[in-house]
Amino acid sequence: MVMADGHMVYFGERAGAVDYLTDQGYKCPPNFNPANYALELLNDNTIKQKLINAYTHKTRDDPTGKQVVEKYSRRTHADDQSKLNAPVTSERHWEATFLQQLSILTERTFKQSRKIILSKISISLAITLTISCIIIWFQIPFAEPNIDDRVSNIFFGGMNWTFYVMSESVLSFPLELDMLMKERQSRSYRLLSYYLSKQIAELPLVLFNPTLFTIPVYWATNLLPDFGRFVAYLIVVLLGVITSQSFAYFFGATIMDIQNSMAISLIYLLITMLLGGFYVKQLPTGLNWLKYFSFLKYSYSLLLQIQLDSPKAQFRCARPGELPAGQLSMCNVGDMSSIPGISIIENLGLNDLPWYANLIVLIGLCFVVRVLAYFSLRKNSRRD
Repeated sequence: MVMADGHMVYFGERAGAVDYLTDQGYKCPPNFNPANYALELLNDNTIKQKLINAYTHKTRDDPTGKQVVEKYSRRTHADDQSKLNAPVTSERHWEATFLQQLSILTERTFKQSRKIILSKISISLAITLTISCIIIWFQIPFAEPNIDDRVSNIFFGGMNWTFYVMSESVLSFPLELDMLMKERQSRSYRLLSYYLSKQIAELPLVLFNPTLFTIPVYWATNLLPDFGRFVAYLIVVLLGVITSQSFAYFFGATIMDIQNSMAISLIYLLITMLLGGFYVKQLPTGLNWLKYFSFLKYSYSLLLQIQLDSPKAQFRCARPGELPAGQLSMCNVGDMSSIPGISIIENLGLNDLPWYANLIVLIGLCFVVRVLAYFSLRKNSRRD
């Protein structure tokens, strides 16, 4: 039902509203919200009066509106009467229960976010990136000259998707702030319902492309051929993505300006990447503690431990001429017949924490940062 100044403008099936306006000479532009288009028309006094007159003319044989109401209404007279006679037992602050709010908002968010996160362009980019990585690192040998390639593959596989997810998720709240404030002022739903619906709806969407990438790349690039290690590797990659999304939510909820939130999140991610243990092995004296503020440090360490801390991770020593001039073989230094993976982790300096400590920190960051994001959003959504 659409009304203006107390007069009926349209009543009928929701899907028929656009066609009705088109019949009246007002065609809704492509990719334009029909409800917003109708409001724009009714803000013009001339058009508003034309639509009122047109509907009045359409229903001239049904002045009471009884026939059109009976045509489209799904409720029976008995249903209406029972609601009128029902006693008022309590004052309700919300029109729907918490679970109803959560369910409806989750469905709405999923429909909205799916078109953005899983657009044809984003999926095409994921497929292109997957093919490129397979070509570059196809079937990396378990040999000393290829250790750096293997480590680079592992770091890129975990780091790449943190950039992708953070750049998208940081805009979630700033772009919806006006809508959120409007709907909260009308007491349509609780803020917690809205916030949790974002987590539930967007989580499977942001994990789709990293999963699409990791599964083929893992086996095609000859990472450790162990199914259990593969499952653990995939879980850690996705956990790193979720952690990145948590920080993106926090920056977006705290800094509601789109440009500033994008800039701050990018700066943070670049610093996190530098401190992650791949580019900088040894920090200056007195600054070594900074690396523990990088969530990539924990996910990168976990991925290396999954891949290299195993009896199966044995690397053939380099043959004469395989290493760059002046570089000594690890086998010569340690007098080994093959190189165990654990010694590679030690050389990289990423064995300072056991795997379970890295895992606990990552999970803890996900939870704590998302809670902080909620309180930031709660504070900013109360602005006038």
